[in-house]
Amino acid sequence: MLNAERKRNRAYTSGGHSYFIIPSLLFAIFVLFCPFVEGTAHAIWPLWWHLGDETNFLGPLASYEQKEDQDSLTVRPLLFSYSSGDKGGCLFPYPLGRWSEEKSYVIPFFLRTKSEESSTFSFLLFFYGNANNRHYGGFFPLYGNLYDRFGQDEIHFYGWPLYASTSGNGATKRDILWPFFSVYGGDDKGFKVWPVYGNRTRKNGDRRSFFLWPVFFKVDRDMDIGEPKHSFWAFPFYLQTIAPTYEQYSFLWPFFGYYRSEEQKRLSLFYPLFSATRGEEEQTTSFFPFYSSSRTKESSNFYFLWPLYRESERQAGETRWMERRILLIGSKYLEDDRGTFFNVWPFFEYRGKNDETSFFFPSLLPFRDNDFDRIVRPLVTLYEYRKKGESNTTNVLYGLYTKEQKGDAWKRRLAFLVEVKKDTEGMGVELLSGLFALDRKQVKLFFIPFKRR
Repeated sequence: MLNAERKRNRAYTSGGHSYFIIPSLLFAIFVLFCPFVEGTAHAIWPLWWHLGDETNFLGPLASYEQKEDQDSLTVRPLLFSYSSGDKGGCLFPYPLGRWSEEKSYVIPFFLRTKSEESSTFSFLLFFYGNANNRHYGGFFPLYGNLYDRFGQDEIHFYGWPLYASTSGNGATKRDILWPFFSVYGGDDKGFKVWPVYGNRTRKNGDRRSFFLWPVFFKVDRDMDIGEPKHSFWAFPFYLQTIAPTYEQYSFLWPFFGYYRSEEQKRLSLFYPLFSATRGEEEQTTSFFPFYSSSRTKESSNFYFLWPLYRESERQAGETRWMERRILLIGSKYLEDDRGTFFNVWPFFEYRGKNDETSFFFPSLLPFRDNDFDRIVRPLVTLYEYRKKGESNTTNVLYGLYTKEQKGDAWKRRLAFLVEVKKDTEGMGVELLSGLFALDRKQVKLFFIPFKRR
């Protein structure tokens, strides 16, 4: 009797497994067979699916797109993107890495640049390069030479900060135990023993000196253009700048500040708590954080109970920029050569230029960047609408529902379950990625097409 019971349990268990094994095998055969059947691979969501010119894999995680003479491949979990063509290149990991003919880098480890006049290469502390047929290199901080880098004609160092020298625009500077000792030469004269005393006189007559840095400073500049400006600081007790066109004073900064010119006057008390500006070009009144209003010919800014409410607007040539923000929820409006940009963070974003428009929900970062749009945005966008001319596409929940339309022709798809389309030849419907299909030309049964009479 016990053996009979065991046989019945074994039979029941085996039969129970078959209820799961058989459907699993059928599904595996379905998935493997679909890519080799014409007209089915585009609809096996989320393994792969099409929308416009783009083929997507595993929902939003990877995509391939071909436009004109450029192919683009993106793998979003790895923050990787590759584009062919003259202006193409590779981004990995975005935004820390970039690989192209002109410039490649992986911050902070690697950098390579190349142009007709110069080239550079650096890996960690090792570097070398070429600038105007002059070769340089080194290993920081032990030894190195550089040419036409960091705004200087030449840079040399040995055991930095023990010794370093720079030269540019006819002036030289030698540092010993930087930043403590420096000597200026060439068109510049002077020395520095930081923080006790330092002075520097340039060829054009500009002079700078300090004593007990950062307390006492004296600066004379713009001496060669007929508009000399003389500044003296005994920080923070007294600061003064006198020029032919304006005067500026500060006592016990930031408690009191005053500025005066022919066009404008400005007063500040306990900055930034109170400030006021009066002039033809600018009008400003601020009681931080309660109220602030400023206006010029090109811009205006206003806030009330900062950061409760803030708005700003700027006009520069053909570019118009506007932003309104309530707490952390803000809106930004911009018109420039890239088109119209309207963002209500973090809810939605609208873009428009000529016959192209796009809409995204949500919009987590309020800016426009082509690399971000391709690599990151598809991961964080639940609804997307794009229109160009008479064509438009809609994408909901990473391809769960898509819609494409061009003129009177359209196509709608819900995952791999059903696809309905209309074109010049009439209506058509597909079920289970073409397992069953019907249109004016043919009928599909288990992927096998039969022509209709």
